[in-house]
Amino acid sequence: MKRLSIVMLLSLAMGLGINAQDSARSIPSIGGGLLGGGNYSRFKITDRGSVNIESDWKWGYVGGAFLNFPLSNGFSIEPQVLYSSVGSKVKLNNTEILDQQLNYLSIPLLFKFHLGDAVALMVGPQFDFRTGAKERITDENNKGAFDVNSVSATGGIEFFPRARVTLYGRYSHGLTKMLNDDANENPPYYYNQGFQAGLKFKLFGNKRTVKPPPPPPPVLPPADTDGDGVMDSVDKCPTVFGFLKYNGCPIPDTDGDGVNDEVDKCPTVAGNAKYNGCPIPDTDGDGINDEEDKCPNEKGVAQYNGCPVPDSDKDGIPDPEDKCPNIPGVKENEGCPAIPKFSASNIQFVSGKATLTPASLKELTEIVVYMNQYKDINLQIDGHTDNVGKAEMNQVLSEKRAEAVKAALIKRAISADRLMTTGYGLTQPVDDNTTAEGRKNNRRVEFHFSTK
Repeated sequence: MKRLSIVMLLSLAMGLGINAQDSARSIPSIGGGLLGGGNYSRFKITDRGSVNIESDWKWGYVGGAFLNFPLSNGFSIEPQVLYSSVGSKVKLNNTEILDQQLNYLSIPLLFKFHLGDAVALMVGPQFDFRTGAKERITDENNKGAFDVNSVSATGGIEFFPRARVTLYGRYSHGLTKMLNDDANENPPYYYNQGFQAGLKFKLFGNKRTVKPPPPPPPVLPPADTDGDGVMDSVDKCPTVFGFLKYNGCPIPDTDGDGVNDEVDKCPTVAGNAKYNGCPIPDTDGDGINDEEDKCPNEKGVAQYNGCPVPDSDKDGIPDPEDKCPNIPGVKENEGCPAIPKFSASNIQFVSGKATLTPASLKELTEIVVYMNQYKDINLQIDGHTDNVGKAEMNQVLSEKRAEAVKAALIKRAISADRLMTTGYGLTQPVDDNTTAEGRKNNRRVEFHFSTK
């Protein structure tokens, strides 16, 4: 009993000491399960006295349950409840062979030291309570004089102790004798000795996290909301990044053009960063800035990208107003050359016919000269009659006379595509048809010049 008390006190002290050194952190939760395996044991015999006795190893079995109480990531306490069969083959005086077997309800109390997730070492006491005993000499069964209880020290190793299925092995060495042989004055001492190996099956228990205590609140520096280095207590713009020079506010931009006043050459006039905060220049002052002005040194209009209105023929009449933009002309003729006044009265025909008289040729010659000078000029020839005779006859006659003039001009090398004719008959009189003079004036050919 004295040895048993010492073992229990050492076990308790070891557990409390390790627990006190650990701090709260992430640890596994309580787990448990079943185990099973085999025993390879014998009775260690001492103080043989006068008896010649030897012991040999014998196989047995073990099965039971376990609970694991983790105290930290690296240390836990694991009690087990086992049903275990141990024994030994004993030879007496070199002749008799005793096959001895004991069945125990064993309670190991193991202290486990986890070396990472792969290996754990275990050590502790084991308390054995005998449930049965058998001693067989040759073929006869006899019950031996074994103690009901015994205490052993045990230790070993477990592989992958945090897994669901683990492999373990340990050695047990008896601390108390377990044979009462009152028949002999000097009986031998028997002690349990053996190896055990098997598998453990964890049925419950998972890792849990114990949160460490929160850190103390940090000592906060003076507030600087916008992070500009100017404390909020003196910052005139505490939510906008700025500069100490401006009491924590940004550099001002008086004209709002995005160029701050420190680099803006025109701080009160909105401008462009390219021109140091000044507006885009307009060198010729025509209201079109130089970046869009195709003629930056000459006043112009927006329609022509800042250039003056063009005057292709240099006649002083802008092209948009010039009907002959490529021929110098006069304003009275909308930019086209001045048209000579040709006398249509000089164009005469044989009476009642569409045949030109020789006197008409001089007038036609002047027209030819003019049209050869201005190649972009076309001629419209209109024929008219008086009201003598039928309207249908006068219409045909007016058309033929206009065609006769056209034919005469073509004969003088004027291109036909520059000449157009129209006959109006008696529909457009310019004088009174009731008088001979008026009818004479109505029998006429009119010339109208135009550009192509």
